Amino acid sequence: MSADGPRAPAYEEAVRARIAAARLWAAHQAPYLASAVFALNPLILQPARDADTGVPVADPDFRAFPADTRWNLYVEPGSALATPVEEIGWWMLHQVGHLVRGHAARSPVRPATGQEVSHAAGAVGPRDAEAHRWSQAADAEINDDLEAEDLRGPAGVLSPAELGLPANRTAEEYVPMLEVLAQAMDRGGRALAEAIDCGSAADGQWRPYEDSGSGDGLTRLDRELLERSLAAGIQDRISARSEVPSGWRRWAEERLRPSVNWRARLGATIRRGVSTVAGQVDFSYRRPSRRAGAYTDIVPPSMVRAVPDTVLVIDTSGSVTNDALNRLLAEVTGIIAGVAGPNRRLRAFCCDVHPHAVQVVRRAGDIELVGGGGTDMRAGIAAAMALRPRPDLVIVLTDGRTPWPEQRPATHVLVCLIGDGGHAPDWASVARIPADAPLRTPAKGES
Repeated sequence: MSADGPRAPAYEEAVRARIAAARLWAAHQAPYLASAVFALNPLILQPARDADTGVPVADPDFRAFPADTRWNLYVEPGSALATPVEEIGWWMLHQVGHLVRGHAARSPVRPATGQEVSHAAGAVGPRDAEAHRWSQAADAEINDDLEAEDLRGPAGVLSPAELGLPANRTAEEYVPMLEVLAQAMDRGGRALAEAIDCGSAADGQWRPYEDSGSGDGLTRLDRELLERSLAAGIQDRISARSEVPSGWRRWAEERLRPSVNWRARLGATIRRGVSTVAGQVDFSYRRPSRRAGAYTDIVPPSMVRAVPDTVLVIDTSGSVTNDALNRLLAEVTGIIAGVAGPNRRLRAFCCDVHPHAVQVVRRAGDIELVGGGGTDMRAGIAAAMALRPRPDLVIVLTDGRTPWPEQRPATHVLVCLIGDGGHAPDWASVARIPADAPLRTPAKGES
């Protein structure tokens, strides 16, 4: 049913016919995404009309056929009738990329209530520079895969190849690249790319027109089953040696990666990192040797076991919720207390784009989470390595949507990845933790 009511307007049949033709074109061009293309739920909006003739005219705000996180595709009749079928199909594949890759959930400007987009009054933030840059980076992440299929985007659409940017990167990696490139082009009097609105599917911010489809779309279970089916289909095509763009290969591999007991893996990884240092021994004069009585002219040192100095680097950017961080901090500090002994002092600091002040704490509850905005763990790890004494183990708590140092630091680094997205560098030990992991019950003596 259209937004006009139960009686379909005269133009609606023509619009639906074009949408149906665009689906077939998109499914033929990228068969591994066919089920996702047909899962899109087109919602025809009220058209913008010519003041003299009353004929629907194209609204530039809807040229990208924006989508929301419930897989509703918002179709403005004037734009649909004025856009070639192949271009509509391209936008469908583009929107599927936003939805399946979870760009709304990964967005640093989404509402802080979780992965679902809030529809409450006042939940919409301004489309500021950060939101615009994220949308461009998300476009770059999926457009290079479309280009790999020789599917060139419409005029004005951001293209990593045309901008000279590397392919097969995530949106989080493209953000700093685009910021540097935009500054350089701005000095030359040029703009990086047009402002194209892909809807809340790209940045997680609700749009007023989404009220027209508030009761429609896919449920969370529908989306889960669809993504698993897509990933399995892509893996089948890879096994059959069919061509699939590398970005979609990587997504399918991560989506179908076997789950493990994250608590056991986290504990084992932390204990291994701590024991690497704790197993080292050295001489010390702080306490006398038990064999001191055997010597008359010298004071022999005793052997001591090193207690590892651990530093926590906590990602407090807008893409990580305080609830998830508090739960993970309880786990990490509990494990460290079990290995290094209770009441051990830990150095910890929060980091978004820049590191904040170092906090020395005994318990997870003593850590004050400060910061917000963007993320750059390169700055966080560099600050950890600049501490004196230098830490033996650095534990980074993050969702992984950040750039990382290219070279391995001169200490052991453990990355605790929160949620299903994000990535960690090859040189780090990694433990992936569910974003909705239940809160750990503190052991006796912990708080």
